Amino acid sequence: LVSVSQIAALDNGKGVTPPMGWRSWNLYGGGVNQTLIENIMKGITSRKRLVDGKPTSLCDLGYCDVGLDDNWQRCGRYGEEGYTYHDGGGNPVVEPTKFPDFIAMTNTAHKLNLTAGWYLRS
Repeated sequence: LVSVSQIAALDNGKGVTPPMGWRSWNLYGGGVNQTLIENIMKGITSRKRLVDGKPTSLCDLGYCDVGLDDNWQRCGRYGEEGYTYHDGGGNPVVEPTKFPDFIAMTNTAHKLNLTAGWYLRS
């Protein structure tokens, strides 16, 4: 018995490899902060490692995404609805003692040619 199927796919260069990057949870858990994440970004783009005798970063190898998991949000009750992690307008509330300049941290990622994302509780 032989079965023949045709599979259609976009040839746009995306999805050639699985998502590759680094996430904060397994290393830092709840102890994460902006300085630690920015240092990870620098480490991922550092060319201190040699691959075939050539200085190479993890990003050169395709690991160019830095993900910030939980514990960047400020816990509390906000707005009339009493949202736990969002203000009354539905916007996430950043914990400023751990992440004093969230936008600058994201800009650091982009300046290093990394993508950055973060876990968002609903």
